[in-house]
Amino acid sequence: MISIYSNALAIPSQRRGAIPPSRSNIMKGRKKIPTKLKEAQGTIEKSRLVENEMQVDACHELPASPDWLSEIGKSEWYKVTNQLFNLQMLHQIDLPLIAAYCNEISLYIETETMLREKGRIQLFKNTDGTLKHAQAVPYQKIAKDALDKALKLAVQFGLTPVARASINAPKITNNTQINYFD
Repeated sequence: MISIYSNALAIPSQRRGAIPPSRSNIMKGRKKIPTKLKEAQGTIEKSRLVENEMQVDACHELPASPDWLSEIGKSEWYKVTNQLFNLQMLHQIDLPLIAAYCNEISLYIETETMLREKGRIQLFKNTDGTLKHAQAVPYQKIAKDALDKALKLAVQFGLTPVARASINAPKITNNTQINYFD
């Protein structure tokens, strides 16, 4: 005898309209590491090379900072691009992400400066002057979110201590380490 509820009790992959296990949201393994990074780390193996890996254009000269960045953002731009250029790791396609990182860092520094000047707690009082309640000012969240976004971008470029520890930087001679902004 077949129950009218038999389809409801079936294994999920056997139900009508269910996504087969081969196409469901199963973990796909480790993130792929670019070949250049494998070479820098010294972990390159021919059996794990990606055929036809996308190659991007390297910057042959230091790019100017975007006009829309604040002064703090432009200062960070020059630090980051100069460092990546000297390490021969600055690519044209990465420039918008570097600009986003610089913007987030400048937003964090600007909001932290403002919070130090104006305070981090907002006090609300009753009409008679007694304290009704206190709360953190909204700029606290803006600063926290900006720092979180900046850190996520910084890891992509090896700008954090942990990210740098996993990268074996290319050999630098006196000819390649030049600060073009001094």
